[in-house]
Amino acid sequence: MTIESIRSLGVDVSKSSVTCHILTQYPVGGLKTYWQKNRTKANSLFPSFYSSPKAKTNQKSAFDFADYVTENKPSIAILEPTGNHYSRLWARILESLGINILWVGHIELRRYRGGKNLPNKSDAADALAMAAYAVDQENYLETGELNPRQFLMHRPQPIDNLRELVQQLEHLNRVQSPIINYTRQALAWQFPEKAHSKTESTKVGNVPPLWGWLAQRETEVHPASYKSITRKYQQSIAVQLGLEIDPIVRLHADWLCDIDIEEQRLEVELKVLVNDPQFKIYNEIFDGFNFGLRIRARLLSRIYPFEAFLSNGKQLIEREVREVKRKEVSRDSGKSVVKFLPGDVKRVKRNRSRDAFKLRLGMGTVLEQSGDKLVEKGSGSALCRMNFWQYVITKIEIDGRLPDNPIGNEIALYKETLKSKVDASGKQLLNGKHLQNKLMSKVANLLFRELSRAIAK
Repeated sequence: MTIESIRSLGVDVSKSSVTCHILTQYPVGGLKTYWQKNRTKANSLFPSFYSSPKAKTNQKSAFDFADYVTENKPSIAILEPTGNHYSRLWARILESLGINILWVGHIELRRYRGGKNLPNKSDAADALAMAAYAVDQENYLETGELNPRQFLMHRPQPIDNLRELVQQLEHLNRVQSPIINYTRQALAWQFPEKAHSKTESTKVGNVPPLWGWLAQRETEVHPASYKSITRKYQQSIAVQLGLEIDPIVRLHADWLCDIDIEEQRLEVELKVLVNDPQFKIYNEIFDGFNFGLRIRARLLSRIYPFEAFLSNGKQLIEREVREVKRKEVSRDSGKSVVKFLPGDVKRVKRNRSRDAFKLRLGMGTVLEQSGDKLVEKGSGSALCRMNFWQYVITKIEIDGRLPDNPIGNEIALYKETLKSKVDASGKQLLNGKHLQNKLMSKVANLLFRELSRAIAK
């Protein structure tokens, strides 16, 4: 598909609507000039369509969106992956009409829009930026074809399924936390001996013993555990004082049992997908880190295929001669403040493949202006960054949890090296989040190195 033949439809997806714009060529005079001339023509040039239009209004529906696409016959549609749920309906409509969909990453689109001086927080401006992205010469190869590296690679169906299952499990985890907190607070006086005891199912099909006992689901609890809790309750001080288990506590426990059964079902599906033969190489590398099931699924959903980070099968490494400014990082109100000072002119090397990889996993950083300061912030997937943090605190910070292999030994040595750095008084320089961030970055770098060795040419 060449630039001369493209009719580009930009679709900005919001919570319950989309805003569209169509371009057949890049606007003469630039996007800013085009926007200033046409921003008042929203109804005709930047129409919006709603998944649930309000009654007694002129809001257009999803059916009108389908008619709009059919009438204008775009050759491609450009979308931003704004959540699996928000964009799915509109993407399905486009697919049903035979429209080729190309996805542009959040970061790429934000930089593109900012570089064209388009306003933020404007659905119409976003739609214009997306439509222009596909007719901009910068996003084409010398042959006149669209450069696939400027767009997100198509994910195979198992990856979409993985992402969906991981999100469902994370949702269930968030849902049960307040339920557990309330239940344990109530048990503090209704069954204090078990209020803070650990409880989890050990067999597929069974529920956590304490929740199953409270919900009176005896057939779903191991018989010995059920009898043990019953005996413990009969001896409880609460029983002696005439305090009973409140019905709302039993209701909460019943919810927790249902959630646990659903988590078990989802994890069975997740295990089958993660162990798919096409992920064999990835799993062999994950074994070296001793990653659990859920972190494997989350990583696969973000980095597969790894070839997307390579250029012609190799790491994209750029070398240039430039001034390397000295970077001073200080902490101010919990934020990393960066200050650049004059430096020397050096020949530097940038591994673009590794930088893109880490950014995708939430381990990248960006500098943002805050008043007269440059503040360094984490960028990329916040959920992946959370997975790395959980790995650090559960497998690295606790001695003896790392696998006994070269990767585990390298991480352990790096941790000891960081902890050995002390000031003149003998106080450890790196602690808490600062130390954890260093370890998270180390794990991401090692993961990239091992995947490169296994997959890159």
